Amino acid sequence: MPAAAKAFSLITGVANTQVISNLVTANVFEAISEGARKVDEIATECKLDKNVLARSLRYATFIGVTEFADDKYSLTDVGRCFLPDNPESLAFPASFIGSVPWREAWNNFRYCLQTGHAAFSHAFGMPYFEYLDKHRDFGGQFNNYMTAMTNRIIPAITAVYDFKGFDTICDIGGGQGTLLKAILESAPKAKGILFDMESAMKDNVLGETAERTQIVPGSFVDQIPAADCLILKSIIHDWDDEHAIRILTNCRKALKKDGTILLIEQVLEEPYTARELFYDLHMQVMLGGAERTEKEFCDLFEAAGLELNMIIPTKSPAKIIEVTLQE
Repeated sequence: MPAAAKAFSLITGVANTQVISNLVTANVFEAISEGARKVDEIATECKLDKNVLARSLRYATFIGVTEFADDKYSLTDVGRCFLPDNPESLAFPASFIGSVPWREAWNNFRYCLQTGHAAFSHAFGMPYFEYLDKHRDFGGQFNNYMTAMTNRIIPAITAVYDFKGFDTICDIGGGQGTLLKAILESAPKAKGILFDMESAMKDNVLGETAERTQIVPGSFVDQIPAADCLILKSIIHDWDDEHAIRILTNCRKALKKDGTILLIEQVLEEPYTARELFYDLHMQVMLGGAERTEKEFCDLFEAAGLELNMIIPTKSPAKIIEVTLQE
C-alpha cells in the first residue's frame, strides 16, 4: 500500500469504529449470523434505512468484516467475533467504544497529552467511577461487561494457580463476585471477602459460595479488609503511580503475616500487541491509569513496601503477578 493511502486509512479509523459499533448495536451482525441475506431483508428486520445500510455493509466488506456474494451479505470469521455468543466475542467492547462516555473521553485525548491527566474527568466533570455510580444504566452495562470479561479468563487463572492454601481470600474491587466464586469453588475450605463499592456488588453471582463470603462495601483507596490472600484483578492499571502506590500500601497494611497479594494484569513486553497498547492509552483516557512493564510494577511494589515473587503466564492476555512483603 502506498504511504499516502496507508496514512489516509489511519486517520479514517473512526469510520471503522462507528460502522462496526453501530452494526453491532443495531443487531445487523446477528441478523446475518445464520446465513447470507439481502439488504432489504436486513433493513426491515433491524428497522434501518436501506440505502445507508447497504453503503455501511459495503464498507464493512471492504474492511473484512462482511462479505458480499449473490446480492447477499454474510459474516466473515472476523465479523463473527462481534457476535455475543462467540467465545472470543467483542460485541461488548464494540458497543461501548461507540457509546457517548467512551467516545467523548477519546475526543478529549489532547487534554491527556497536555496534562497527563484523565480525559474523561475533563470531559464529564467527574471521575469515571463516579459517573458509573450516578448513571446506573451505563454503570450496569459496564459491570456486566466486566463480569463477561472476567468469565472469559477465569479458567486460565484457576488452571495455573492453587488457592487451596489460603484461609481467607479477599477480592478487592471484585464487582459481582464472578472471580471470587470460581476461586472459592477451587478452594472449598477457604473463606471469601467480596470488597467493592456497594453499587458494583448489588447483583452478585456468588451462589452457594455466599455462605462462605463476607460482602464488605468500601473503597480500596481508603482501607482494605484483612486477609492472607488479596486479589486485585484489573485494578492497578486504572490508576496513576501515586494512587497505585497508595492502594498497594493499603494492601500491605491489610495483608496477614506470610500472606500473598495477587495482581491479575497485563504486563507490557515486546513485541507489543495492539490490544496491550490500546488499553494502555485507554486507561489513560478514561482513568489516568496505564498498562505497565515488569520494571514499572516492581517500582510500585518497592515504593509500597512490597516485592515481586513471580509472574505467572496464563492462556489469556492477563498474567498473575505474585507479590509478598519486603523481607
